[in-house]
Amino acid sequence: MTQPTLFVCALCKFPAAEAGAENTTGGQHLIDQLAPQLEDGTVNLQPVRCMAACDRACNAALSAPGKLTFIFNDLSPRQAAPDLAEFCHQYAQADTGKVPYGLRSPAIKQATAYVLPPLAMEAAIAR
Repeated sequence: MTQPTLFVCALCKFPAAEAGAENTTGGQHLIDQLAPQLEDGTVNLQPVRCMAACDRACNAALSAPGKLTFIFNDLSPRQAAPDLAEFCHQYAQADTGKVPYGLRSPAIKQATAYVLPPLAMEAAIAR
């Protein structure tokens, strides 16, 4: 099975309610917090330059071939890493990526903006 990828916007700013670090963005801070929690290799952590949801920062997306895709908004750069890492591990273990709602942390439930169906592999190949 293909390894899931967590895409995190490195350019997201700290929310106004959270005082930011002077030398880093909120997104980069979140990435730095996630890296040691995902170093087991279960999930690939992939920083991206922009996810075009600047008004809902911090933003991330979790996907894998044949699995649901989860898009997250309003993740706290200082507090979201443990919950997001736990969800990534749950997602990696779920055959279709569907983590039972009751197992998701309150922070993940709140941050989940969209859940997209798996991309049909035949349709992707045909294009």
